[in-house]
Amino acid sequence: MHLVLALPGLLAPGAARDRPAPHLARLIALAGTPEREPDGLDAALAARYGIQRSHDWPLAAIRAAALGVDTGTAYWFAADPVTLEAGSNDVLLSGAVRDLGSDDAAALLAALNAHFAGDAIAFVAVRPDAWFVRSDVPAALSTHPLAAVAGRMMREFIPAGPDAGKWRRWQNEIEMLLHAHPVNVAREAAGKPPANGIWLSEGGALPPSATGIRTFAESGIALALAHHAGAPATQLPASLDAALVAAEGASTVVVALPASIDLAQVQSAWAQPAWNALVHGRIATIAIISDDAGDALVWSARPPGPWQRMARSLARDDLARALAVAREPT
Repeated sequence: MHLVLALPGLLAPGAARDRPAPHLARLIALAGTPEREPDGLDAALAARYGIQRSHDWPLAAIRAAALGVDTGTAYWFAADPVTLEAGSNDVLLSGAVRDLGSDDAAALLAALNAHFAGDAIAFVAVRPDAWFVRSDVPAALSTHPLAAVAGRMMREFIPAGPDAGKWRRWQNEIEMLLHAHPVNVAREAAGKPPANGIWLSEGGALPPSATGIRTFAESGIALALAHHAGAPATQLPASLDAALVAAEGASTVVVALPASIDLAQVQSAWAQPAWNALVHGRIATIAIISDDAGDALVWSARPPGPWQRMARSLARDDLARALAVAREPT
């Protein structure tokens, strides 16, 4: 059995400072240099479900299907409404707009779909905060996840690839259309950030699904990935031991914890039993995944040998130091 432990927020400034989590430190030290995933935590987690990247990670189709959309064989992008702020020679993507009401979202999408009616694309909003665009033909387009771009200038993150010219032109048309839309005029008058742009990401058709994976999660991409794998996620149990019992027979167990990390709970409920299970052969490998400034780091640990166990027994299990050492360039 393989264990995947997603710990968003672990690398946030000060998160691990002066807080004891010796077994988590042991696992990270045992794993050594982590693998860096430039497309972020969602992509790193998707890889554990057997999802492969083509031009993009096809997470939009997976998310849309989990929300009840019949994705068929179409090509899908996440199409998040965002606020763009023009600078002197670049554009700042200040953040996603998540507070649109149903009527406002419907009005914006109606305008977009009317404008692009002859272009073989259509905008779909499953919820006011969950927008997608469907393309009838595949798009040779490489994008960046919204989390990597939010709060940053856009120039180095604009879509690339053979179809980039067409999609960039469409993106400019979208910005002009949304900028003057009555919904955004009203939002700006009310002091709210306008939804004056769309950020495209996670493009692809619905990929084949994996099997034998049990997921414990309550939010995030893990819910959609579990749905895609044919075994919907279940609520986080009190501890890893309970998860392993519930997941008996699975080849991989994914535990995706919430972003508000509590190191004391991670240590007692997850890291310590994970270390014990690894040492005693109940788990073959452990992958620890966390986000890091838009990227993700993945530590992969295997059972320690006798000399490693002896070294660990003599070492000072300092999580902040283990993280710093693991992140040092090789």
